Amino acid sequence: MPVRRLASLVCSLFVALCVVSVAGAAVETSASLRFGFVPGKTFRGTPASITVVVRPLRARCTAAVVYADGFRQAFRPVVAKAGRAAWKWVVPADAQLGAASVTVACAGAGRVSRTFSVVGPPQEPARIDVANQGFSQRVKFGRREVSYGVVLANPSKDKDALTVSVQVNFLGSTDTVLKTETTSVAAVAAKTEFNLGGSVSIPEGIPVSKLEIVTRLGGQDLAAIRQPVVSDIRLLPDFDPGYVGTALFQVLNDSTTSAFVSPKISMVMFDSSGAVLGGGTGFSTTQLMPGVRAQFDAKQGLSAIPIDRVAVTKVSILGRYQRVT
Repeated sequence: MPVRRLASLVCSLFVALCVVSVAGAAVETSASLRFGFVPGKTFRGTPASITVVVRPLRARCTAAVVYADGFRQAFRPVVAKAGRAAWKWVVPADAQLGAASVTVACAGAGRVSRTFSVVGPPQEPARIDVANQGFSQRVKFGRREVSYGVVLANPSKDKDALTVSVQVNFLGSTDTVLKTETTSVAAVAAKTEFNLGGSVSIPEGIPVSKLEIVTRLGGQDLAAIRQPVVSDIRLLPDFDPGYVGTALFQVLNDSTTSAFVSPKISMVMFDSSGAVLGGGTGFSTTQLMPGVRAQFDAKQGLSAIPIDRVAVTKVSILGRYQRVT
C-alpha cells in the first residue's frame, strides 16, 4: 500500500476515534440532577429514605434535611452508582412537626431541594396479649375448686382496648374441656396490663392440667382509661388457714377534679418465681372523692390459693370518674 494512502487511512481512523471519544465525553459530562424518590410525609421516630438520579454517573453527593424548627440533620456523602444515589435515616423522635426540606448536592451536577411533611408517629392499634396465666386447685366439700389468673396486656401506646371478651377453658390431662368460663373486661388501658382473676367449681372433681385462653377485642379508642392507685396489699387466711380468704388493700383517688365510683376489683397472685397461682374479684360501694383514700377488699375466688406461696399480688380496678362540681 502506498505510503501516502496509508498515512491518509491512519489519519482518518484517528479522526473517527476522536469524534467517538468526544461524543462519549459529551454524554458523560452532560450534567443533570433530579429526585428519584422523596416521601410525601414521614413519621417521628421511623425510618425514611430519598433517592436522586444524577449525571455524572459516579458523582459524589451530599444530602441534609432541615426540619421546621431549623434543626439540620446531615447524612454521609455517597458516590452515585450507575447514576443513582440514596440515603436512609431515622427521623428524630422529637423532630418538629410540619414542613421539612431535603437538599442534595452532587459534584458537577448542582443541587436540588424538595419539601415533605413530618407528622406524629402512626397510632398503634390496640390488641390483647396473654402475658401470663395459671391456676391453683383443691377439693372442697366434694367439688374441685379452681382459682385462676390471667394477665392481659395491651401493648399499644395510643389506644385503649375496650370490651375485651375472655374465654377460659379448663382442660384435663387428655385435653378434654372440663369447664368453660367466659367473662368481659370493660377496658385494658394503653400500654398496661389488666390482672383478671376468677374461679370455677368442677362437680366431677377431675384435676385440671392446663388453661386454654381465647380473647376477643370488642373495640378501641384513644388512650383515656385510668385507674386509682393501689397500695398496702395484705392477705388474710380462709377458714382453712392454709389458703387465702381475703385480700385487703388501700385505694387512692389521685384525681383532683373527679370522684371515683362503681369500682370493680380484679386481682392475680404470683409466687416468688413469677408464676400465676390464681386470682379473684371483688366489688365496693365506696365512692372516693378527689384526693381521698379508703380500704377495699376482695374475697371471691381466692380459697384455692395456698397462702404461704403468695409472694406478689397485683390488683386492677375499673370504675367511673365523675366530675365534682
